[in-house]
Amino acid sequence: MLTREELELLRNKLIEEKNKLLERYKKMEDTQARIEEEVKEPRDLEDISQMTYTQELLDSLSAREFFIIKEIDHALNKIQAGTYGICEYCGEEIPLERLMAIPWTRYHAHCAEKAEEDGIVPTYPAFTFEATLPEDMEIQREDITEA
Repeated sequence: MLTREELELLRNKLIEEKNKLLERYKKMEDTQARIEEEVKEPRDLEDISQMTYTQELLDSLSAREFFIIKEIDHALNKIQAGTYGICEYCGEEIPLERLMAIPWTRYHAHCAEKAEEDGIVPTYPAFTFEATLPEDMEIQREDITEA
């Protein structure tokens, strides 16, 4: 069982990593915006090819980073629920060393391999959002047309 200090250390690592990823994503968005502007004014085929390749690379990186951010959020929710550090495959405690290396992990190292072989895809609890609008506010949508 993880101690309160270990949980706090891991929680801080998760938050720090999430902040790094979000900062990198912001920088990638700026880079993509610059690339899109340059593509509007093509110079030659080689430049366009390089810009397209760079944009595709940034897209794939951001998809991986979004996955990790979701995993971090999932881990933070598990800390709050008191289930953090329990392998989602076998139900046993994940060693502290593994959690320190990959704090958002869901599995033991050997269980991660088994989960991958079994085709287990991470799922996330449904996010519910209950909002109320002020009585004098009305939502109008232009994207909906009457049939």
